[in-house]
Amino acid sequence: MKVIVDRDLCDTNLSFCQRCSAAFIRFPEGYDRHCVRDIIDDGSDRLTLEMRTDGRVLEIELTDEERELASVEGWEVLADFDPALFRTGAMERWRALRHLPTATADS
Repeated sequence: MKVIVDRDLCDTNLSFCQRCSAAFIRFPEGYDRHCVRDIIDDGSDRLTLEMRTDGRVLEIELTDEERELASVEGWEVLADFDPALFRTGAMERWRALRHLPTATADS
């Protein structure tokens, strides 16, 4: 399963994001999150996390050990950079998204 997360769609601080992402990584099909852009069944037994944040894209195919760690600590424990502690501007990004054309599988 591949999960695409766009942290730019949420203004929560990093400590809340840490708890929220840990719960999501533990149960990816259990809860809807504002920041989750897509969940793709890629046929893999492993969870792949594509995190978009701070102008970066972090893609990690989680081993069992990494998933266990991230399910307690959150996604940022696996990042190779220090993510921003505070965020703003999510509402403006949501407003911009509603003006984008929608794509369908048939187009």
